[in-house]
Amino acid sequence: MRVLKKFPQPNTIKGQLHRTLVWITFIIGLCIFIPTFYIEYRQTIQHQNEEMTHYLDAQTYFFESWLSERSSDIHTIANLDFVKDYNVEKSQAFFQDFKEKTNFTDLIFVNKEGIVQFDTVTEYSTNGAGVDVNDREYFQIAKKTKQAYITDILISKVTNQPIIAFASPIINEQQFNGVVFGTVNLNTIDQLLHESRVGFLGHAYIVNQDGTMLTEFNNKPQMFSENYPVDEHIMNFALKNTTSNLDIYKDANGKWVLAKSKPINQGKWFILSEIGLLEAYKPLIIRFLWITFCLVVGSFFTIKIMLHLSKKIEEPIQQLLTGVGKVEQGYYDYQINAQQMAPYAQEFQELCSSFNEMSAKVRKDTILLKELSITCQLTKLYNRRYLIEQGELVFQKCLEEQNHCSCIAIDIDFFKKVNDTYGHLTGDEVLKHVANIITNSVRRIDIITRYGGEEFVILSPNTTLESAVKIAERVRQHVEENPYNADNLEINVTVSIGIAGFGHSKNISTFYELLDSADQALYIAKKSGRNQLRVYDKTGIVDTSQML
Repeated sequence: MRVLKKFPQPNTIKGQLHRTLVWITFIIGLCIFIPTFYIEYRQTIQHQNEEMTHYLDAQTYFFESWLSERSSDIHTIANLDFVKDYNVEKSQAFFQDFKEKTNFTDLIFVNKEGIVQFDTVTEYSTNGAGVDVNDREYFQIAKKTKQAYITDILISKVTNQPIIAFASPIINEQQFNGVVFGTVNLNTIDQLLHESRVGFLGHAYIVNQDGTMLTEFNNKPQMFSENYPVDEHIMNFALKNTTSNLDIYKDANGKWVLAKSKPINQGKWFILSEIGLLEAYKPLIIRFLWITFCLVVGSFFTIKIMLHLSKKIEEPIQQLLTGVGKVEQGYYDYQINAQQMAPYAQEFQELCSSFNEMSAKVRKDTILLKELSITCQLTKLYNRRYLIEQGELVFQKCLEEQNHCSCIAIDIDFFKKVNDTYGHLTGDEVLKHVANIITNSVRRIDIITRYGGEEFVILSPNTTLESAVKIAERVRQHVEENPYNADNLEINVTVSIGIAGFGHSKNISTFYELLDSADQALYIAKKSGRNQLRVYDKTGIVDTSQML
C-alpha cells in the first residue's frame, strides 16, 4: 500500500521554508504577470482604439465626400439654364435620366411659391406635382439664405417614407426662383455604410441627434413613426464625443461592447462603431492564456529547483535539531557525525563542529555542576540538598524492604569559640579535620553530609539502632582523641551526637521524622554537657551507656 507523503508542519523549518518558497514564487509570478498583463491590455486597447479610429475616419471621409458630392449634384442641376428658365419638359427628362445614374430616390422641382412642379416618382400611382412644400425647412432656408442645405430625416409627403433631402435654391438674375432637391431613402445610406465596411469586424451604424437610427432600417419590424431611438446611454455617449478614448456599455441586445463615435454632416449625425468585448479582447485572452501557462510551468520547475536547494538547508538543520533534542534529553555525550555534514555548506560543517565541542563542554560542565550542587566545597562531603534528595529514597527503600534505617546527627562542641579565638580560616580547617575523621570512622554504605554550619548528619541504611550507636561512639572517640594540629597550634575538639532509628519508635514513619528525631537527641546531648551520645527510641531520649 502506498503511503501518502505528509506535508511538513507549518511551524517547522521545513514547513516555513516550503511556505516561503511558494510565496516567493507567487510574488515573483505576480510581479511578472501583472505588469505583462497590464502592458498587453493597454496595447490591446490602444490597437482597438486605433483600428476603430481609422475606420471612423475612413467612414467619415467617405460619407462627407458622398454628402458633398450629392449636394454638389443638386447645386449643379439648380444652376442649369433650362432649369432656371422653367423649361419643364427638358428639365423633367434630365431629372429622370440623372436619377437613374445616381443614388437619388427622387428629384423634385419646386417653384418659388413652394409648389412642386414635377418630380421623378414612378413607383406610386400619384406623384408630387402640386404638393405644397412651403413649410418645409429646406425650402425656407434655401429661400432665406440662398444656400444649399442637407436636411435631417423627414417623411416624404408623397411616399410617406423617411428620406434625407439635398436642397439647392434656383437663382435667376440674383432672384430666388424656386428649389431643386433630391431625396435619398434610409436604405441607400444603410447600403453605403455596409459597402464601406471592408475589413472591419465590428458593428457600425448612423444616428441623428434625436437618437434615430439612419441605418439598419430594414431590420426593424416597427413603423418608422416610432423613430427607432437607440438607448439613452448610447446616445449620451455619442453626444458627448469629448474624448478619443473607447467607451464600454451594453448595446441594444444587452451585449457588452467597446464603442467609439464620430460626428458627420456638420454634427447632425453620428457614426457609432461597436465591437463585442470578447471579440475585442480575444487576442488579449490568447496571450493571457499563454502567459499563464508559461508562468505555471516556470513556477513548477522553479519550486522544484528551490525545494531541492532548500533540502540542502533542511537536512543539516534537522541533524542539528536532533542533536539539540538529545542533549535536552540528557544525552550530553551525543555527537553529530561530521562526515554526514561534508556534502553541505561550510557554515553547517562549522556549526556541526561547534555543536560537538559544545556538547562535550556541556557534558563536562553538567557533571561538575551536579557535583557542586550536592557537595560541600569546604569538606568535600555531600551537602544538605543531597541528604534530602537521597535520604527520602533510601528511607523508602528500607521501608519497602522492612529493613532498619538509622540517622546520626553530629555537632562540634563550642565551635563558635574556635572561630572567635582563632579566626574563621582556622575554623574552616577544624571543620575539614572533623569531616575527615568522620569519613574514616564510618562504613562505605553510610551517607555522610555536612548538614549546615558545624553540624553533620550520617544516614545509615540497613542499620539497627545498636549498630548506629557503635558507629556514633567510634566517631566521638576518634574526634576526641585526635585534636587539630597545625603550625604549633593544637586545638582539642569534641562532638555531641544524637541518634534515631526507624523500627525502634512508633513516632518515626518518614525520613523527615527520622531526621528530626536525631536532631532532638542531639539537642539533649548538647544540653546534657556535650561530648556524649543520646538516643531517641520508642520510649523517648535515653542514655547510651547501657548500649555500648
